[in-house]
Amino acid sequence: MKTKIMTVDLEPDLRSKNSKSIELALPQLLNFFDDHTIKATFFTVTSLLEKYESEIKDIAKKHEIASHSHTHAWLNEQNAEFEIGHSKKVLKDYGLPCEGFRAPKFITTKNHFDLLKRHGYNYDSSFVTVLPSTFKVKEIEGVKSISFPALPSGLTYRKLLHPVSAVFPRPKLFYLHPWEFLEKNELPPATSVTELLLRINTGNSAWKIFTKVVEEEKKEEMERCRWIGCSEFLKENRGL
Repeated sequence: MKTKIMTVDLEPDLRSKNSKSIELALPQLLNFFDDHTIKATFFTVTSLLEKYESEIKDIAKKHEIASHSHTHAWLNEQNAEFEIGHSKKVLKDYGLPCEGFRAPKFITTKNHFDLLKRHGYNYDSSFVTVLPSTFKVKEIEGVKSISFPALPSGLTYRKLLHPVSAVFPRPKLFYLHPWEFLEKNELPPATSVTELLLRINTGNSAWKIFTKVVEEEKKEEMERCRWIGCSEFLKENRGL
């Protein structure tokens, strides 16, 4: 049986302070996970707990909660200590254990692993690669680092490059954002070319692209593919 990692970046909606996706898209995603026996790691922006404590605690009943920083600000030398340390403290204060971290936009600082170790993280998932078949787990300064290829692994890229992305290799790790399942009219107006690109194939189109990844994998592997969260994967593969 092939074991793969499913991850969700639980953050405010695209370039917004709002989080409609938690109310409009997340329930459908959680039901899909239940139907397909998928366990995931939800890398969570911890400021969301102020408004969505009950929803996030419900997620934690079946899935792993990890940190995606406190405010979703890009990490730099001035804010990294706060975003990494405070987000872990917030999760602890809400009674949510946290072992892992993923940096917003995969941007890290030079002392990234030193900060993670100092604040008690066991693993990190902040590094993406270019080569489509590269998936690595290695230890850096006492912290496990899970690196993976961006293009086949991310719903963001699969929907941007659809239908060409249909021929992407099967990912060892997959990541998505609930806001990608919102329709364009449910997202804030685009203010840049980047934001226009990120809106390509959102909503129902994104849902079809995502579910096909899971369902085609299941079909090809004759129902012998298993999706789990990061911590569970690392515990089962200690030799990596």
